[in-house]
Parts: sequence; structure tokens; C-alpha cells
Amino acid sequence: MYALDDDRIRELLLGLEKNNKISHCIPGEYSHNSIDPSLMDVYAKNHFPLCMRNIHENFRATHTLKYDCRLQYGFFCKGIGLSYEDCVKYWRDEFTKAMEHREFQKKYGYTIKHNYGKVGGKINYIPFNCTKIISANVGIGQQHGCPFKVWDNGYLKQKLTEYGFGPQVVTEIVNHAKEGNYQMACSAYFEYMHGRPSKEVINHPNQYFEESFNYEHEYQSPYCSDEDE
Repeated sequence: MYALDDDRIRELLLGLEKNNKISHCIPGEYSHNSIDPSLMDVYAKNHFPLCMRNIHENFRATHTLKYDCRLQYGFFCKGIGLSYEDCVKYWRDEFTKAMEHREFQKKYGYTIKHNYGKVGGKINYIPFNCTKIISANVGIGQQHGCPFKVWDNGYLKQKLTEYGFGPQVVTEIVNHAKEGNYQMACSAYFEYMHGRPSKEVINHPNQYFEESFNYEHEYQSPYCSDEDE
């Protein structure tokens, strides 16, 4: 069992207080500067935080992404190293399971270019952090936002159990969520998935991915700067 003990909780709370002062987070950079789009299902299962894993699994199941999901998930994928060309192919292959190629191009072709700063104001959009995701308004049937905040306790327990979490770990994570400690819940999720705690409390989905990916590949690269506001 990887439930957090009292000392670990205190350490993470101190880390959360520190990280809340961080003013600048940049997309992770890897030695290969890209990810393999054919392995997205593997990445989602092993390296995505729950918020992105949920969107990914729904994307695979329904072959569609609503607007807010396209932003949250799209910027995240860009941040972990999915290139513009691979993003176009990845989205096209999935969306066209439920629509014609021409419809995909009309609805989403420009959006992807815009997200990657190739048209319009050519802005280099960065992935959403936890604060932005937690504060999102999420309606019925929508999949964006933070699951630890949005999901009711019963559904959260169900999903964690489906993912192989034991009863004590499920209780630990659900209790954090019930108390409004959503980033603590995410940090506990990371700890169970990897058999060890995260280096700092999770405050960004791309931080989660980078630490998870680097841990598996024995490569380390800092995600956030330590500049105070």
C-alpha cells in the first residue's frame, strides 16, 4: 500500500505552499524532443495524470473532443512533445472514425494550426496548470477539469478500483478529494502508480508526465522554474 502517512502529508503540503508561488512553468523538454504518437495509449495508462487519462480514454471511446477538452488535452499533448504533424495525424485518425475527412479538416484543421502558433496571432500557447484546470466550469457530459473535484465520491472510487487501486489507497485518495485537497489526491495517485512519491506535490499535468516519464527512462529534467511571483 502506498497511502500517504502523516509525515508525507506534511511534506507535500509544504511543497504545495512553495509551488503556489511559482510564476512560470514551461513545457517539458526531453532529449528526443518528441514522443511517439503510436504509444499514446501506453503513455495515458502509465504517465498521464488522471485528468488527462480520462480525456484520452473518452477520446478513444467516442472519437470526439468538446471545445474545453480540445484545449486542455491539446495543449498538454503539445507540452509533452507531440509535434504539430503528429498531432494532425493523431487527431485526424481518431476523429475520422466518426466523421468524414473533409468535415474534420473544416472543423479542426485550423484549430490545430492555431494551437501550435502557426496561424492567427501565432501565440506559443502553454499547457494549463492545475489551478486553471481545477477552476474550470464543467457541465454535465463534459470531460475536462479535475476529476478529483468534478467526480462524485462513488464514481471516483469506481474508476480507481477499475485501475487496480486497493481499498485503502482508494480511501486515501477519495478523502483528499472530499477535503478539497485535489493536488494532494493527484500526488497520492502518482505515488500509487509509481511505488514512490513525486518529488514535489503535483501542480501541473505536464510536471506529472515529465516526472513519470523520466523516472521510467532514468532521465531527469526540471519542469518548473523556482522564480517567485
